Amino acid sequence: MFRWRIFPDQKGVIQIKLIQFIFFVLFVVFAVVSINLSIKEAERNYDWRNNPDGTVTVIHYNGETNAFSIPDELNGRKVAKISADIFTKRYMDRFSLITNVEGERSK
Repeated sequence: MFRWRIFPDQKGVIQIKLIQFIFFVLFVVFAVVSINLSIKEAERNYDWRNNPDGTVTVIHYNGETNAFSIPDELNGRKVAKISADIFTKRYMDRFSLITNVEGERSK
């Protein structure tokens, strides 16, 4: 049977290196998870529909505030259109819109 031969003075050094490695891995995992959660939190306020040309149409705003702005991108895709239904039954204090966005007319 193979046994690791560790000198008494090296045992503590190896344990410290192992602990440092474990903390580094945990830090990287938590950093990646927190970045993903912050991105998703901003996108959580909007419902959208994917368009065939690779852009999206914003169809609903789910946020709590009465002052909101439509983002340039959702889920990594450019916002190209905004549905007219996004404004129904909603009181707005302030609204910001990006440029080059088409709107849908009510029928």
